[in-house]
Amino acid sequence: MQRGSLLSVSLLAGISVLAGCSMTQAEPQPARLTNMSPAVKAELQQAIIELIGGEPVKLADNAFVSSHQLLLEQAILRDPQGRPIMGRHQQPAILLELQQVDEQCLLSHPASGRSVQLSTGRCQPSAAAEE
Repeated sequence: MQRGSLLSVSLLAGISVLAGCSMTQAEPQPARLTNMSPAVKAELQQAIIELIGGEPVKLADNAFVSSHQLLLEQAILRDPQGRPIMGRHQQPAILLELQQVDEQCLLSHPASGRSVQLSTGRCQPSAAAEE
């Protein structure tokens, strides 16, 4: 009798541990793009608009390829002679991060806590300490 109840307790403990593991979500990991293409670049531009609004931004062909972070600065409007129209701007740069959760690639805006899942962009984990 005692052996049977010990076995039952062990099974219940094992099941609850497995259930707890399957219910927890993986933590987002810094990631880098592995398949930059014009389609991925267009998807990134659309994701940035969803996250921060505004007009499409100009992205380099290697955005998120060598780093998991991207800083966006507001363009300074200039007159025909190249002088700033309103002087220096005080707008802070906008930080965006590429993250991987399970097998999904996400573009994240840490300041708002929002993120957008990329469907064509593929990424792989990147150690944040490398940068």
